[in-house]
Amino acid sequence: MVALFPNPAFAEFVYSGMRQGISYDIYIHEKQDLGNNRWRFRTRAVYSRGQDYYSPWRIADCSQSTIDGKLVPAIARSGSEEGAPKLIRLICQDNS
Repeated sequence: MVALFPNPAFAEFVYSGMRQGISYDIYIHEKQDLGNNRWRFRTRAVYSRGQDYYSPWRIADCSQSTIDGKLVPAIARSGSEEGAPKLIRLICQDNS
């Protein structure tokens, strides 16, 4: 099953952030069911300066609470983990 969100108006919003004075919004852009409670997905970052960035494909394992094999904490401990807890919850909550 593929869930495709072609633009931010229809994509599933994940979180907003700011880095080096530039704000951005992150969306789940594509999501594919791999079975066994695992999902392949890509995110899209929409920057305030009008630029978009599409992430490479990643794998979420909802049974193990991991993204690309790395455990996702329930609460982000640092900026590098920002949004990961909400991202995995959104990826895993809708298995339709």
